[in-house]
Amino acid sequence: MMILNPNPCFSRTLHMSHFERGAIMRTESADVRAGGKGIDSARVAKCLNRKALLLILLGDRDSVEYSRLLQSEEIDFRTISFPGSVRVATMYIEPETLITTIVNEEGPTITDGDWKRYLSEISGAIHTGEMVACMGSFPMGTDQDFISDLVNLVHSKSAMLFIDTAPHTLKMAITAGVDIVSPNLDEAEAVINSANEDFFIGNNEHGQERAISAALALCKMGVKVAIVHAGELGTALAHGEEVTFIKSPYVKVKSVVGAGDSLAAGFLLKCEEQNSAGDFSAIDWVVSAQFGVATAAAACEMGLSGYVQPDRVAELFLEVVNDLGAGGG
Repeated sequence: MMILNPNPCFSRTLHMSHFERGAIMRTESADVRAGGKGIDSARVAKCLNRKALLLILLGDRDSVEYSRLLQSEEIDFRTISFPGSVRVATMYIEPETLITTIVNEEGPTITDGDWKRYLSEISGAIHTGEMVACMGSFPMGTDQDFISDLVNLVHSKSAMLFIDTAPHTLKMAITAGVDIVSPNLDEAEAVINSANEDFFIGNNEHGQERAISAALALCKMGVKVAIVHAGELGTALAHGEEVTFIKSPYVKVKSVVGAGDSLAAGFLLKCEEQNSAGDFSAIDWVVSAQFGVATAAAACEMGLSGYVQPDRVAELFLEVVNDLGAGGG
């Protein structure tokens, strides 16, 4: 599996008993890691002892420090640098309430030439019939042509492209013919309704019905497979006109940050497991989504995005499969 992370970040996590707007506060410590949805997915693959090559588009001013952080985790990655600083994403976690506030910076602006260098690196590393995941936001300056060139490159290798990104670029990807999308419920409805994406609060009221409706709508827009996750309620998977709702297993949650990234990794790894001969028709999408839901639940128990215990994933996977009758849509 190949994982693309075109707009990574330094992830700064602050644990605070209470976060108050407009106040001056102190925190005992700050955890700083290499961050990004693709990086979290690569961490999951490593935890599950599976191979995944991570290709990162990295601002050159901070590339040495960022690479050092990834090397310390022994993740298989390559970087393609372009002018600029790596953005910062700051998470304020209130452990007693499970409330998390996330502030994402936009990051540097990319040129057409830099994007083409990134595509060239992808082209040289991709394998025929491979599952390719493009995770997270794209750099400032990305337009429809950039996204279309990426989709066309992956398809030229007889590979399948999975994208989990912000609504405006997700819509570009759907226009370009992306194969699989995996937004959360807020993001999916923003794409479908062309709504504002600057402020999401995670409203999952009537989440099962809304997720099912959104997954089917995304397929009608042209994707082959749509995965729409509605937090602790579960995940809707649509393939054409067929839809299944997979309930999330009960776990004691430490943090939900990065749960969607873990879901994506589990889903893709299970797809890859069934696709050893490059035959996408052999993939059972429901089984893959069930494994993804189990992986996300296991990650929520750990409290640190991108980390899971293989035995716990396997245990939760059995629970999810056995509960399909109650959660089916």
